[in-house]
Amino acid sequence: MWRGHAATLAACLVGLCASASARAACALVLLDHRSGTVLQRLPLDPRTPELRIAFVHSVLGTPVIDRYRFTPRARLVEERFEGEGYGLPHAAGPGETLTRDGAGWRLQLDRAVHPLVVRPLPQQRMRLLLPQREWLLGEISTRAIEFQAQDCPAPVSP
Repeated sequence: MWRGHAATLAACLVGLCASASARAACALVLLDHRSGTVLQRLPLDPRTPELRIAFVHSVLGTPVIDRYRFTPRARLVEERFEGEGYGLPHAAGPGETLTRDGAGWRLQLDRAVHPLVVRPLPQQRMRLLLPQREWLLGEISTRAIEFQAQDCPAPVSP
């Protein structure tokens, strides 16, 4: 009699753990910045929870791609861009590296950005780039979007 109950209890515990694990998977959560309403929940690689945001520079009309890493808060770690001036870096700051990258530039840095909020302006074709897919942010919301990493393990220092 107890064997049947033990097997049922074990199955329930396995199911409970599996559902808790699924809910607690490392994820990128897009929120309406003002209301906090969840707009989208997307999987992130727990080993390197990162995202890239690409857009067209509003004045130059050239591509810009910003790469953010969550530790657990967002940090801007790289910016790739073409052109000079109009808000683009022209020199590396302390602890930063600015190098030529083909027709453009690559700035490596480590700058905290909290909260990470983007206003998806249609004329800039703002896009969220993850390894598995690209999303046009203006199709997700026309209002400011906050990006958060949730349930990701703490990074391990080398």
